Amino acid sequence: MALIDFRTTHNQVVYINPDHVAYVTSFEEDVSIIALAITGASGKPVVLYVRGHVELIQQKLERGPVRKTGAAA
Repeated sequence: MALIDFRTTHNQVVYINPDHVAYVTSFEEDVSIIALAITGASGKPVVLYVRGHVELIQQKLERGPVRKTGAAA
């Protein structure tokens, strides 16, 4: 399972499985909404407000996780 990291509008890192993403839409400038195919207690999809344009978020989801290479510190 490939988890992709995003930063929320509260500057917290969240990890999302791209297979669970229902849709991505714009909220405001540089903020997007990721809706998951997972329901919350209310029966509605779980949504996350993340930093970045819709195009950037979609590219990141399609590309998959980026592995960092280099010598370990």
